[in-house]
Amino acid sequence: MSGEKQGPQVPVIVYEPRPEPSAPEFGQDGGYEYPSPPPYSYRESVTIEQPVYLVPQPPIIVAGIFSSKPTSTICPSCRQHITTQVTYRLGRLSYLLCTSLCMVGCCFGCCFVPLFVKLFKDADHYCPCCQFHIYRYKRL
Repeated sequence: MSGEKQGPQVPVIVYEPRPEPSAPEFGQDGGYEYPSPPPYSYRESVTIEQPVYLVPQPPIIVAGIFSSKPTSTICPSCRQHITTQVTYRLGRLSYLLCTSLCMVGCCFGCCFVPLFVKLFKDADHYCPCCQFHIYRYKRL
């Protein structure tokens, strides 16, 4: 056999796949241990739950003609049909008139008259049920 001609030898590489666990845990023997499956139940309990539909209510747009007097409208907070409660507060018109009267020469107390008259104040509209601030009517 030594006289026979042999062809070139091609090396053969054999790969053996080794399974790798996704979350390896080492057991007592040093090898990998896979987690045990959840316990099997022979009786499946099926509960049919009714779906709950949440329907959002559309926002209420306060559409009305607000002035310094109480107005009938729908409260956006409690959604009741109400007549607004009006409170008056000092606004730009009150301060402008007070300053103008002081510059003209009414310095002896007459310039403070616009600060006490409701006609020159801004009006805040509130809901009488829930005290929600609905609108501010500004004079200027």
